[in-house]
Amino acid sequence: MNPIDALFTPPAIRPPEKTLPIFKRLVTLADNPIEAWPRAVYEDDFYWAPVPYGPKLLFVSKPEAIREILLDRVEDFGKGTIFLRFLKPALGEALLTAEGADWRWQRLAAAPAFRPDTVAKLTPLMSAAAEKMLSRWRAVGVGKHVDIAHDMVRVTFDIILDTMLSGGEGIDIEEASREISTYLETLGRPNIGDILGLPPSLKKLMSQRGVRAANYLRAAVQTMVERRRSEAPGRGDLVDLLMQAKDPETGRAMSDIELRDNLITFIGAGHETTALALTWSLYLLSQHSLTADRLRAEVQRVAGDAPITQTHVEALTFTRQVVLESMRLFPPVSALPRQASRDTKIQGMNVPKDTIILIPIYALHRHRKLWERPDVFDPDRFSPEFGLERQRYQYMPFGAGLRICIGMGFALNEAVAVLATLMREVRLEHDPAHTIRPLVRITMRPEGGMPMRIASLSSNSTPVVGESA
Repeated sequence: MNPIDALFTPPAIRPPEKTLPIFKRLVTLADNPIEAWPRAVYEDDFYWAPVPYGPKLLFVSKPEAIREILLDRVEDFGKGTIFLRFLKPALGEALLTAEGADWRWQRLAAAPAFRPDTVAKLTPLMSAAAEKMLSRWRAVGVGKHVDIAHDMVRVTFDIILDTMLSGGEGIDIEEASREISTYLETLGRPNIGDILGLPPSLKKLMSQRGVRAANYLRAAVQTMVERRRSEAPGRGDLVDLLMQAKDPETGRAMSDIELRDNLITFIGAGHETTALALTWSLYLLSQHSLTADRLRAEVQRVAGDAPITQTHVEALTFTRQVVLESMRLFPPVSALPRQASRDTKIQGMNVPKDTIILIPIYALHRHRKLWERPDVFDPDRFSPEFGLERQRYQYMPFGAGLRICIGMGFALNEAVAVLATLMREVRLEHDPAHTIRPLVRITMRPEGGMPMRIASLSSNSTPVVGESA
């Protein structure tokens, strides 16, 4: 690994030394849950959080225990009610929220869209979307400020619509992106009612903007589903694959509602998480010129000035390391909740029925027992010889176990292709007036976006697919 004096340490959450007093804890949990996690979560294998009433709460940061929960004994640990309170209003009974047999057959139905050979064919569309963003930045001009968080959402939304939905089927990118953000800021964020277990209907009553956002997304995708049902399949995109999928045992096909809910899942989760990985990567690179220059040198050596292809992506090992390390420091999903379905044990420790299990991914990725210099930005820790990427229950930006993210390969391919395309052409400077604060709203996003200055930008651009050279 790099010598410590050559590395950058980004701002991080400062955990309280001990559990916060109950009122302050409730307020902090509703504002930004990870700021309520005490230091013990970053240092101990297990932490029983004191709760005044209701189910017990156990933080689990031991990889062997996490494997038990997510792989070896999944029947003992369902997703639980808290997780579903945030997601079901928008996603219904889709892949991310379904359990048991419903989940298994939906996973099987969607799997062909995410096979490595399928993803490889989509890489030119991914790099083309990044080239479009470079064109937008050229129109803005060198010396101007842009919000990288917003722009990465735009890039990844373009990619999802182009690769999965045959160009978007009339979905307005800007409006859909705004509605997804609205949902995350309202129904998709915890509040006191969630923590106290109040009825979900009360939250909906108090979050009408969120309800309208969920209704908009459902209506837009439902219209697309109805239009596609009326035409013969043949495009080969995700919509086609899901429409044609059948349960091999029962012959069951997806209803319009199941199809709609799964498409919303892939549109929402599929672009948001990769956009965040790119946003944090560009921020970290802007703060460490040695790493940024090393990445650019790799892209130039591997691809020169040519459009980034799948062959290039597979050779861009350091660029991939940067993405992996960015997702270690700033994982798009900060925690995975589970709930004990019966009295059971974890690593021999008694866990009562209904105990809420929280796998604190943000803290796990910075755990003092598991990582050397855990708060330091060091892409070399993911060099192939260290094998940390394969430590599935220590490093899990895409989850782990049976329900590991189905789009992991797609997202990593996309992040490498986009990051390589952008970094080859542009130099960005983070606005020093902007304070870095990771903020949890289902996903972990930078508070206030990510304002950056376009310091320099190549005047030459690879032709964009669909545009004249």
